[in-house]
Amino acid sequence: MGASTMTRRPPQDAGFSLMELVVVMAVFALVAIMGLQALSGTLRQRDRLVEIDTSTAALMNVMTLMRSDLQAGVPLLFHASDGAAQSAFDISPNQNSFAISVSGKQDLPGEFTAGLGRVTWHLDPASGNLTRQSWPVLNPADSGVASPKVVVATKISRLSFRILSPERIWIAGKNMIAGNVSSTLPKAVEVSLSTQTHGVVRLLVSYP
Repeated sequence: MGASTMTRRPPQDAGFSLMELVVVMAVFALVAIMGLQALSGTLRQRDRLVEIDTSTAALMNVMTLMRSDLQAGVPLLFHASDGAAQSAFDISPNQNSFAISVSGKQDLPGEFTAGLGRVTWHLDPASGNLTRQSWPVLNPADSGVASPKVVVATKISRLSFRILSPERIWIAGKNMIAGNVSSTLPKAVEVSLSTQTHGVVRLLVSYP
């Protein structure tokens, strides 16, 4: 019986070759980068939504306060400390501010008008800041009794007005009786705020 010969096969390589390892690592790196970019985009979107939500809430608070002031309006003149009389509802010639005589109401924290008073809203076009100031009386003996001006909104580019006259005619951008002082309130007031983040926001208040 002849001796049998066995052919030995060369051992097979186990695992990945160097090239395969490089390819696998490149794929993992690409997946990681894509995941990081997706996460960063999600976080940026979340931050943007939070910013929009915060600015929307702040604007709503401002509009609520302005509506409260307008709804508290009374048909009474305001006599400044220098004796000059001002209309019950008065718009400045440049439309950057308006003032209204009001009945007793709770104002900003730390303020309280027990009887009758005056509220002024003013826009500084240069800074975009909208401020509010109040007087606790309608005939102050001293301008120092007015509350400090408080910035209630920022990024406001423009104020504009329309008023409804007793004849029910809408008048844009000026007082109801040009050049005269009046204790009469208009039938309605529309105030428009042009904002940098929310566009134009309008507020309408009517009177009996």
